[in-house]
Amino acid sequence: MGLLKKLIKRFTRPRCNICGGQRFLRGPKDRLSPTGKRPRCKRCQSFERHRAFRRIFLDLGPRRLRPLRCLQFSRDPTVDRRWFDSYEVSIFNQSNSLDLQKIDRPDRSYDVIVCNHVLEHVPDYRAALRELSRILSARGFLFLSFPDPCHVERTTDWGYPDSNNHNHYRHFGRDVEEVFRQELPDCHVVAVTTADPVTGTPDLAYVVTRSGDWLRRLGSPKLEARVCVQPISA
Repeated sequence: MGLLKKLIKRFTRPRCNICGGQRFLRGPKDRLSPTGKRPRCKRCQSFERHRAFRRIFLDLGPRRLRPLRCLQFSRDPTVDRRWFDSYEVSIFNQSNSLDLQKIDRPDRSYDVIVCNHVLEHVPDYRAALRELSRILSARGFLFLSFPDPCHVERTTDWGYPDSNNHNHYRHFGRDVEEVFRQELPDCHVVAVTTADPVTGTPDLAYVVTRSGDWLRRLGSPKLEARVCVQPISA
């Protein structure tokens, strides 16, 4: 019976969808997830949002990404660089750092842009949105996230990097969708609700695209998606 219990525990224990690990630790400052579970994967060090957002990419289908060029701001394990034909990463204050407010790259030069939990660190995030849209190709999408706006109605912007709040300039609320409408007038913006498969912690990401193909894929029954912004010309 002892062996049977071990086998049952092994096959029913949550598994990290990034590395397959099944052992999880407490987070920084000994924290647990909002659902009361250990959030940090011992093997790959991923947290709730990494696995939640990985889930969206897995549902979209990594094989469809193979011909595409990817730019990721601030490396995290949401995506695997091997999924793409080419991959570039920008890390703040390092030699490969790009200024989000004035990205030193040509128009339409990337097919997939990943920008997770970065926009809240940027002084002029509206300029950053316009720049991200400028370098995004017509066949791709921008994957954008920040600390979950679902629980806050209005964005609070204090105008400086607050050292007591992870050097954020602001906390986004649901009204950010109106900003998308103003700054991304030729794009579809889709809000995708997801959850960490390990802890069950819910999260939200936005997918910005001009591609009807990706818009249809986001309408898959696998994904809980809502179109929150349509192009003005649509």
